[in-house]
Amino acid sequence: QTWLKDWYGITYEPQMTRGMERQMEKLASLSGAAFEIKFMQMMTEHHEKAVKEGERCVERASHPELIEFCHDIVETQTEEIQTMQTWLSTWYGVD
Repeated sequence: QTWLKDWYGITYEPQMTRGMERQMEKLASLSGAAFEIKFMQMMTEHHEKAVKEGERCVERASHPELIEFCHDIVETQTEEIQTMQTWLSTWYGVD
């Protein structure tokens, strides 16, 4: 938010789509193993999208701070995907 304001003089507030709201409602209705499985599946999908956008950012951005930030997103979220996939497999036999 600060970079958008400082660099370009704009503000942006992300908003959830109706589909995202339905996903959150579904998640809220679950508990225990069902919750954990669905949560990790949803987060894996979310992280995969972030990795793709982060890679695009690294290739196209010009501000060094943003390039470093996006590189960090790619690195950390890739690690988190691997962790969640390991947990899904180990704990629940989900591949």
